Amino acid sequence: MVLEAHARHVGLLAPAIERYFTIAVLTQHLTTEPSEAAGCTAAQQQALRAAYLELLDREEWTQAARAGLAEDDNRMRWLADHRAPQLRLRAFPDREPDSEE
Repeated sequence: MVLEAHARHVGLLAPAIERYFTIAVLTQHLTTEPSEAAGCTAAQQQALRAAYLELLDREEWTQAARAGLAEDDNRMRWLADHRAPQLRLRAFPDREPDSEE
């Protein structure tokens, strides 16, 4: 499956704000959409979500996200306010889940 290969590949790359944002949005999609929308089974969807969350919670990736937020990067601010709470991303621990999403 393409997403499994992507998860393995991106896990080998250095963290970057753009990568963090992309992976977080993809993880959110895997969290909120049915597995069919990702073209996989429910078990595959859960495994992918876990793999991406593990990556986003790595110390160096967390630091990259926090640096982006400190620099007032629009993507990181949007993630922190609207996506991170539901995903409970370590980079943004003080955020509560967004009731609108």
